[in-house]
Amino acid sequence: MEYTEIIYLIPNTEVLDSIGNDVPVEGTPIKTYAKKQSVRTNEFYSATMIGLNPSIEFVIKKLNYNGENEITYNDEHYDIIRVIYPKNKFDIVLVCSKKIGVV
Repeated sequence: MEYTEIIYLIPNTEVLDSIGNDVPVEGTPIKTYAKKQSVRTNEFYSATMIGLNPSIEFVIKKLNYNGENEITYNDEHYDIIRVIYPKNKFDIVLVCSKKIGVV
């Protein structure tokens, strides 16, 4: 399996604003090598049944993932809608949905 694609994991943290509310803040993107793959049919149908629209999957090394909820790939933003832990203990699969209206 070749990890030839470059994705950026987007860490999100929360900070307190001036009145004490937690406000999400986008952290510095983390460059990661990945293998791009199509969304599997059963994954697609399972997700659409609960109102999600998976559009792409990426396989990355498990040690690179730290609970991020978003990625950037080819200057497009995606939400991570599911993380799959395959039998291979070194990899994980990020099932992603394209964010609409993000510049």
